[in-house]
Amino acid sequence: MRPIRAIALLALAACHSAPPSNSEPARCGPNVPATAQHPVALRASALAGDYELIQVRTQPAGSKTTTGRLHLAPLDSLARAGSVGGPVRDLVGWLELRDGDPAWQANAGSRDASHPGVVLAGEHLRIGHQGYLDGYTENLTITAVSSEGFWGWWKGERGLGVVAEPESGRVLPDPAGYFCALRIPR
Repeated sequence: MRPIRAIALLALAACHSAPPSNSEPARCGPNVPATAQHPVALRASALAGDYELIQVRTQPAGSKTTTGRLHLAPLDSLARAGSVGGPVRDLVGWLELRDGDPAWQANAGSRDASHPGVVLAGEHLRIGHQGYLDGYTENLTITAVSSEGFWGWWKGERGLGVVAEPESGRVLPDPAGYFCALRIPR
């Protein structure tokens, strides 16, 4: 091989570096580890703790990844007594997003025990305040759990709002995709 050609190939290889090993979609693929179990195999209270939540959107247009720090905690006795006759809650918490809509960040990040930003009930995790007709919430369905975290799929709900393509006016489906919540060691 000629020296000039070897230098050109080396320069070309340097320009096309491999993606970093910790890039979010690569760290949160749709597959789960072999150690994962069905969520009913584990008590919901075992999911209390801090996680890095990675959500990968697959619709209406893929390739958007959202990350944040998710905190889940058991209900104290006062909050548990207040929920009698109301919605079942196993854990409550908040999500600190790294970017996005400030109003959505405020809802998801709420630490108010009566209106928490995150509620876990069984295998379902709701992010944002439920019951607002003009508010946005995300519903995450947990399909697998392990000591490393939990995985599943998610769907956004816009309330009464819809999003349409500017040119055609075609209404787009609500955002949806898959997620993983990787436990952050203490």
